[in-house]
Amino acid sequence: MSEQRGMNKTHPGWSRFMPKDVMEYPGLTLGLTLLSVAGLWSDSSYGYYALVDALGLESGYNDAPVLFTTYYLMWTGLALVWSRRVWAASLDRREVVAHAVAMAPVMAVFAIFVAVILPALPNVSVWRAPSDPPEFMFASGWYYLPKSADILFQQVLVAAMIRTANQLKYTLTTIAIGMALIFGGFHLLLAFDGFLPLYVARFTIAASLFGLLVPYLYLRLKSGFRWAYGLHWSFYAFDATITHFVLAAPPLG
Repeated sequence: MSEQRGMNKTHPGWSRFMPKDVMEYPGLTLGLTLLSVAGLWSDSSYGYYALVDALGLESGYNDAPVLFTTYYLMWTGLALVWSRRVWAASLDRREVVAHAVAMAPVMAVFAIFVAVILPALPNVSVWRAPSDPPEFMFASGWYYLPKSADILFQQVLVAAMIRTANQLKYTLTTIAIGMALIFGGFHLLLAFDGFLPLYVARFTIAASLFGLLVPYLYLRLKSGFRWAYGLHWSFYAFDATITHFVLAAPPLG
C-alpha cells in the first residue's frame, strides 16, 4: 500500500517540470512524453548516421563497434536521467542489482550465439542479397555489441512510455494497443529507406506483436525488463539466422 502511495506522488517522465494543473490532463501529459521520446530516438538516429558519414564508414556497428557501443550507452544514460522520476518509486539499488543478476544468464546465451552459432551459419550470398541490404546481413559478431547497447537505449524509452501511461491510469489494453501502433508505424518508415517490402513487412509485423506484448511484460512480470530485452534481442538473432539460411551462398563445386 505504501508503494502505491509513492507511485501516486511520482510525476511521470519529464512532467516534473510541468505545473500541477497541466498534470490533471493525462492525454496532454502522455502526448508530451511521447514527443520527448520521439525526440530522443530521432536525435540518436540522426547522430548515428552523422557520425557514420563523418568517419566515412560503410557500417557503423560493424566498422566501429566500440565507438557506437559507447555512443548508445551515453544515450541510455541520458534517457535514464530524463525518465528518472518514473523509476523513483519502483527501482532502488537492490532492484538494479537483482535485474543485473537476472540478465547475466541471458547475456551469456547471447554471447554464445555471437561467438559460436553466428560464425557457423552459412554466408549470405552477395547475389541473393538485396541491393541495399541491412547491416546485419554481412555483419560480424562485433555488430551485436553496439546493437546490444542500442536495444538497451530503446528499452529504457519503451519502459518509460509504458510506466508513464500506467501511472496516468491508462488500462493495460489501451497501453498495449498504443504501443503496437507506435512500434508498427515506426517500422513502416523503413519503406522510405529503400528496404524491400518483405523486409519491411516482417519487421513491422514483429514490432506490432512485440508492442502488444511488452506492456504486459513490464507491468505484470517481476523481471519484465529481462523478458523485454531478451525478446527484443532474440528477434534479431532469429531473423539473422533465418536470413543466413534463406540467402545462403550456394556450395562451391
